Amino acid sequence: MKPTCHIADAVIGDGPADSPVESTLSALGAALKARDAGTHAHSQRLTSYALALGRLLGLPRTELLTLERGVFLHDIGKTYVSEGILRKSGPLSRTEWVEMRLHSAIGYGIASSIPGLRAAAPIVLAHHEWYDGTGYPRGLKGSDIPLGARICSVVDTVDALTSVRPYRFPLSMVKACDQVWSESGTHFDPLVVDAFLAIPPAEWEQLQSSITRKLRLPQPEQVLSVRGRSSRRACTAFRRTF
Repeated sequence: MKPTCHIADAVIGDGPADSPVESTLSALGAALKARDAGTHAHSQRLTSYALALGRLLGLPRTELLTLERGVFLHDIGKTYVSEGILRKSGPLSRTEWVEMRLHSAIGYGIASSIPGLRAAAPIVLAHHEWYDGTGYPRGLKGSDIPLGARICSVVDTVDALTSVRPYRFPLSMVKACDQVWSESGTHFDPLVVDAFLAIPPAEWEQLQSSITRKLRLPQPEQVLSVRGRSSRRACTAFRRTF
């Protein structure tokens, strides 16, 4: 099946673009972009990826709307993480990891404080939970993790693996799909993994490229400047997806 979701589809809300909720989303997005343009672009890509998966899984419109908002805001808590941590090219210290891992709970606090976004807040809180119960912040397991968060977890990791990051080269979409498959049932919900893998890697790459063009960002191959690092390092950095 082909993903039909594009950036043009990203806002699927029933209200007008200037509704209070959409205005709030725009303001939060602008704040995130001002804080870290890379994280904002990452959230835009994830929104489209997640909606493609949500449609494939047959989610109704109301749940797609909640998914869209939760995934778009999943990293909003990083506006409170120090810039030095966000941009650090080397391994994070134990203290830095503690601060970084607070972003899920901080983002949950932001989303849950806004009436129109409260339904999306559990996705923000749980997007780093692992299917086997070893994630954070609450160690939720299996179906106790909201489905939207389980979807977000897959596309968050795929985008992290296929994007240029300060600490490693990107993987190809094919290798990212292989990595996701290898973590099915541990990191990821097998149902979501099966849906993701039902779409060929080439079509995910097409969607990624279309989003990149829409956001007027350079393609990954245009910004690679690090030399002497292999794709093996990218695989070993798999768990550093924040």
